[in-house]
Amino acid sequence: MSHQHSYKWKPQLFRTYVTNAYYANRDEYDQHGQQQPYTFEVFVQQHLTQLKRDFKLHKRAVLLR
Repeated sequence: MSHQHSYKWKPQLFRTYVTNAYYANRDEYDQHGQQQPYTFEVFVQQHLTQLKRDFKLHKRAVLLR
């Protein structure tokens, strides 16, 4: 019996990762006294490829602990 199913990452985890990345970016703008130039939806559209790449690295780092 394979337990491979227990290692699948749920889509909610990616959404949570993206939301955290957005707010981290927004906080960075706030620290410099600037306003975020785009909404959450635009942020995701413009950075989706990079977010996917970063999430894969994050998953690997967590699984290797």
